[in-house]
Amino acid sequence: MPENRCVQGIWSSPWLFILAASGSAVGLGNIWKFPYMVGENGGGAFLFVYLLCLLFVGLPVLIAEVALGRSVRANPIDTINDLHERRIIKKAWVFVPYLAGLAGFLILSFYSVIAGWALAFFERSLKGVFVGTDEYKTQSIFKGLIESPAEMLLWHSVFVVLVILAVGQSVTKGLAVLVKVLLPVLILMLIGLSIYSSLVGDVEQTLIFLFSWNWNQITPNVVLSAVGHAFFSLSIGMGGMFAYAAYMSKHMSIARACTIVVGIDSLVAILAGLVVLPLVFSLNIAIDSGPSLTFVSLPVAFGSLPGGQLVGAVFFLLLILAALTSAISMLELFVSWLHERFYVGRFKAALLLGIGVWFLGLVSLLSLNDWGDWTIFGYVFFDALDKFTSLILLPIVAILLSVLVALNLPRSMLENELITRNPKHFKWWYNVLKFFSIPIMLVITIIGWIGV
Repeated sequence: MPENRCVQGIWSSPWLFILAASGSAVGLGNIWKFPYMVGENGGGAFLFVYLLCLLFVGLPVLIAEVALGRSVRANPIDTINDLHERRIIKKAWVFVPYLAGLAGFLILSFYSVIAGWALAFFERSLKGVFVGTDEYKTQSIFKGLIESPAEMLLWHSVFVVLVILAVGQSVTKGLAVLVKVLLPVLILMLIGLSIYSSLVGDVEQTLIFLFSWNWNQITPNVVLSAVGHAFFSLSIGMGGMFAYAAYMSKHMSIARACTIVVGIDSLVAILAGLVVLPLVFSLNIAIDSGPSLTFVSLPVAFGSLPGGQLVGAVFFLLLILAALTSAISMLELFVSWLHERFYVGRFKAALLLGIGVWFLGLVSLLSLNDWGDWTIFGYVFFDALDKFTSLILLPIVAILLSVLVALNLPRSMLENELITRNPKHFKWWYNVLKFFSIPIMLVITIIGWIGV
């Protein structure tokens, strides 16, 4: 393999990869989306199915993506090209990493708009805007933000700049420093907020809601929601894990590292539930209020509780940090490719891609107000992009990557990559991926398309 394609350096510690991969997985899906998803889907039943999906679908697919990423120690695009040049796989597979990079790029464009909402609410929390407020007032505040293209553009731009500055750093130096700080701070903040919520909220009802269930509550909709959220939560199919894996030491156990990543991701989601739900139950706020739970209902809770102004600000700062750790990985695939193949500096590559994300995000945020009459198959551009990536692009990429690994790479090559001391662990992963994860993903994806 030509030297110019090789990545520069590796993570100096196994824990740096784990922190980076966990940061990629931990995002708005864990802290913004999980609490309202569990609220809409019956609590414990959803959590039970979600954890099963992480174990039998999310983890095997994540291991496959990371194993593929480390196999050549190059950016994802050059990795697939190299495997083709060595006649390990057919040429038709070379388009897969481009799809993964495209998925991350498209998702980041509207993800940054949502992160901008968190920035706006962080600023309002610091000013005490939500102190003594009610749901009607917070609804008006959120609606006012959505109907203000100028303010949304400001916060969208701020977030994109933060992402560019973060991704523009060297992965094994600058980014390593970021992940060593951001994720531990995020988890510590979550633990602190969950303790606060348990003291001022209804923790008993929360524990019953989250950890008790019966089989009648496990409906097809709950299963579909759980599988979809497991994909979204782990950032599978966006190329970030693929790209980060190129910087892994060949001596690191992929199976062990990915298991820890899934464990951290699950922990953060449950902690987020323990932060949000006790407050919701204590104030009799509708548990199934959907995406507006964070930006309409929670500010009411924070505004009526002791120290709520500070706690609310900390919560929205938490959302921002979570969004940033995930967003960094969404650009990494194309940034690393431009840097290694065309010798474009990392900052310049991040800036070029960031400008593209900014422009596409501009279209998304305008579709929520001034361009609201322009629809695609009945959806405004923001929602259409969300549906396209979550229901079509991400599942397709995840399925293709899994099929590529399970059915096309030599088994001996995979055994060398996973470096698992127990052959039974490899056999479990390989069989679950081939005979369970891939078929389940196909079925869920088809059902999701039919239901659109």
